[in-house]
Amino acid sequence: MAVCCPEALECPCPPIGLIDVVGKKWAVCVVSLLGRYGTLRFGPIQRCLHGVSPATLTSTLRALERSRLVRRVTAPEPRPPVLAYTLTPKGRQLWESLRPLASWLSRA
Repeated sequence: MAVCCPEALECPCPPIGLIDVVGKKWAVCVVSLLGRYGTLRFGPIQRCLHGVSPATLTSTLRALERSRLVRRVTAPEPRPPVLAYTLTPKGRQLWESLRPLASWLSRA
């Protein structure tokens, strides 16, 4: 763990790089969509996230890919195959961790 204060206490925070990625406005929404619906193409993701621009969504997906939370795959339908996005095992773990928080928020 990282030391984050003069008293040499251990910081309970996860790595800052991960916070930088999942702390972005649309990242958790993308992870939640892919966790709930599985593999999705760019268009359906954008339609579900009202208000996200194509450039912002592209940037978010690339950041999630760099963090190894999301990967690009070839969707089998329609023909010819097209690119789509899916969660990696690490991304699925994140989604499973977010589910209780989402449930708590819906009750708040």
